[in-house]
Amino acid sequence: MDKKLVLIDGLSILNRAFYGLPDLTTSKGEHTNGVLGFINILYKILEEESP
Repeated sequence: MDKKLVLIDGLSILNRAFYGLPDLTTSKGEHTNGVLGFINILYKILEEESP
C-alpha cells in the first residue's frame, strides 16, 4: 500500500473560511466562523483523500 501525504496551507484555508462564511460569534463577540469553516474543510479533505 502506498503512503499518501497531504500538505495543507492552513492560513489560506482559515482565510477562505473566515471570509467565506457568514459571521458566527460567541456570546462574548468572538468570531468563530473561521474555526468552523477550517474544521469542515479538513473533514472534507479527510473524507475525499483518506490519507
